[in-house]
Amino acid sequence: MRKPLVFPVRFVAEGQTVQSTSRDLDEESVFVRCVEPPERGERVVLRLYLPGIAAGDSLEGAVTETSSEGFRASFTDLPEEARQQIQAALAAGPSAQPAAVEPLEHPSAAERRLLPRYLDRFRVTLQFARHRAQREALNLSATGLFIQTDAPPAIDQIVQVILELPDGKPPAETQAIVVHRVVPGDVAVPGAGVQFIAADDDFRARLDAYLEKLYRR
Repeated sequence: MRKPLVFPVRFVAEGQTVQSTSRDLDEESVFVRCVEPPERGERVVLRLYLPGIAAGDSLEGAVTETSSEGFRASFTDLPEEARQQIQAALAAGPSAQPAAVEPLEHPSAAERRLLPRYLDRFRVTLQFARHRAQREALNLSATGLFIQTDAPPAIDQIVQVILELPDGKPPAETQAIVVHRVVPGDVAVPGAGVQFIAADDDFRARLDAYLEKLYRR
């Protein structure tokens, strides 16, 4: 049973480590979004940031599918405990399309995602093609954020995002893909929901620490 689930994924391929996010998951494989996917048949080491799977647990996989969106890795020698946690995530996750990253103050039960998002405002720089502008983030999660802008990029546009998290540290940078778009004139706030697809371990550690502060506030 394959479900559209979005959660952080770390993968290592050909010695390169990338912090990204998923598109979907089943008991045998995960689709990982990324800018430069590994070759079909290549071995990868995965870390799925799912509830119940320890941060240090790594899973081995083989690339069975590649596309402009990323790659699918089929699990090899999946430990029984990890399989049970994947099954639990599939049972707990939404049955419809992935929740968009638009600003919602009171999400419905059906819309709730696997990982929480938090209303939080801070400055970001959004860059794509020749466009570069400072904007404001309206919410944040472990997998992405919503950026308020009257000129949102197109769906599937790869963008560079610089987050000025209010944690007293220098700006954090990542690549992301636009998964939701609200144009001016709609009922909702105009802007773009983006999903993180290319960062490093420092970005993930810092983001997780900041989200922990939001959770405890």
